[in-house]
Amino acid sequence: MKERSVLCLGGCVIDRVGETVDAKERLHTSNIGRMRSSLGGVARNVAENLARLGIAVGLVSQVGDDAEGERVISGSREAGIDMGLVGRRPEAATASYTAIFNGEGELVIGLADMAIFETITPRNATEGIAAFARDGFLFADANLQPPTLEAIAGAKNGRILACVPVSIQKLARLAPLLGKIDILFLNLYEARALLGSEESAKVLATRLARGPVPRGLLTLGPRGALAWAKGTVTEIPALASRPINVNGAGDALAGATLARLAAGDDFILAARRAMAAAALAVESPHTVRADLTMQALLARYDLANAR
Repeated sequence: MKERSVLCLGGCVIDRVGETVDAKERLHTSNIGRMRSSLGGVARNVAENLARLGIAVGLVSQVGDDAEGERVISGSREAGIDMGLVGRRPEAATASYTAIFNGEGELVIGLADMAIFETITPRNATEGIAAFARDGFLFADANLQPPTLEAIAGAKNGRILACVPVSIQKLARLAPLLGKIDILFLNLYEARALLGSEESAKVLATRLARGPVPRGLLTLGPRGALAWAKGTVTEIPALASRPINVNGAGDALAGATLARLAAGDDFILAARRAMAAAALAVESPHTVRADLTMQALLARYDLANAR
């Protein structure tokens, strides 16, 4: 069976993470510490996971005409993502997220410079979709502006559209489009914000299953996820792992779910198998594992179920 392709639309950024040498930060002065950077952005990370898993995938986004933009494009292309629909804007800086942690692992400050995503227009999105396979999947993150998200939903033309809120603040951009979204990935805090309730995860998932989005995953970190499909909620347990970096788990789970759907799995089986990608992701210091393959994913899933 030929696997279906995926077009991702949304953020691609440079992630910078710093950590002070001292256990506690020293405010209003210089701190000795360590800094590292990597490629990031939800749509880009999901696209890279898909590419690593052998799925044909493209990205619609914008970067600045700067060194960081070149790094995003070249690094993503090397990972297997088609970057032909990523524009360069000389008047804007490539998006970045900088997080500073103290020596105890507590976030001191985070700085998101994402203004360039406001330049991703409805026309950018619809032209990309028009040139994309009619039987493919679409994935969009809420880094995009509401008119662009609306244009994507209006242009899907029978394609399956999956979305992720990115944050509680940006969740509001997806709320008016729920009736046009086919798959929704969100965490417990986003589900509570969407439904305006502090109820349990199981109750929230049941309410989501009765709503306009036919399929979705409510992720619960080390507890796994609750999947809904055809009005029924199914528990998806996490696979045993030894976490060292949980930042890439959600992107790996979303990407692998779409990859398994593209390979022909039904939604629940796809979500179960995708948990193997999440387990592999948290055991890596990198947001996306460079050694991720479909063979490794299936082997990890089979090993867990053999036990």
